[in-house]
Amino acid sequence: MEIEIKIEELRKKKIFVATPMYGGMCSGMYTKSTADLATIATQYGMDVRFFYLFNESLITRARNYLVDEFLRSPYTHLMFIDSDIHFNPNDVLTLAALDKEIIGAPYPKKVIAWEKVRNAVDAGLADEDPTILEEFTGDFVFNPIGGTSEIKVSDPVEVLEIGTGFMLIAREVLEKFRDAYPQFAYKPDHNRSEHFDGSRYIHAFFDTVIDSEAFAGKGSGGSDRYLSEDYMFCQFTRKIGISTWLCPWMKLGHVGSYVFNGTLPALGNLDFAAHGNDMESRPHNITEEEEKEAEKAAGKTLNRSEKRKAARKSRKKKK
Repeated sequence: MEIEIKIEELRKKKIFVATPMYGGMCSGMYTKSTADLATIATQYGMDVRFFYLFNESLITRARNYLVDEFLRSPYTHLMFIDSDIHFNPNDVLTLAALDKEIIGAPYPKKVIAWEKVRNAVDAGLADEDPTILEEFTGDFVFNPIGGTSEIKVSDPVEVLEIGTGFMLIAREVLEKFRDAYPQFAYKPDHNRSEHFDGSRYIHAFFDTVIDSEAFAGKGSGGSDRYLSEDYMFCQFTRKIGISTWLCPWMKLGHVGSYVFNGTLPALGNLDFAAHGNDMESRPHNITEEEEKEAEKAAGKTLNRSEKRKAARKSRKKKK
């Protein structure tokens, strides 16, 4: 999607980038992205500040400390970016230019959705370039509004919840939240820092709750889900008339560890070159004629994926 960004308007927005960083550690891809963001901000004459919170093991408390730091600053927008997120720095500017109260981008969970990979293979999407399968591995951190059957990926879409791994929040949202939920004020434990010595109240904008009236009070969604702190924030702001928006076209990376498995006996079960270089004998190389024969043998109309599956089975039987 093309977004018209008026730099003069964008310069009026002062962005406070907040990152909770347990153990003081972050990924190299996050570091590169933030360095690129700092460079772009300098080029455009924008006021972007980076603030890191080290060694807070409780993520809810870390986010609340970061919000408090932001609210005591002169900045207009709080941009949460987690230390394991890889992003395009231009997307931060796009979020600001779209001028929504809460807006973010989808990033994949740290799992591989193998069934989606299988579906992509069955659909023939990797026939020419198998590396494209990486694009089909994700389950994403957001939830649509109930009743949503499809979303337009080229436009911002209103959703129920998004993750704080990449979320931009306007200052007035936090001020409205604080006024609407005065009961969430609390005295933080002394953490040996100047502003959090236990002598004053701050606000719990982020906490984990069960989405039930018994736990969350009137106006809860009643789903009985255990809401993470970011989903809780989206739900409670929604109760006071603030919408959450998602930019579906943005591409983020979520850095994590992975155990690389695989065995030679398993590769031996493949009926084509295990090294993947023998393009002529690979089973996805199904001809149009084979698809037609498979559909004819089935005696009914098949979609492309079904034709390919049937053709593969037929090819194996002939062997």
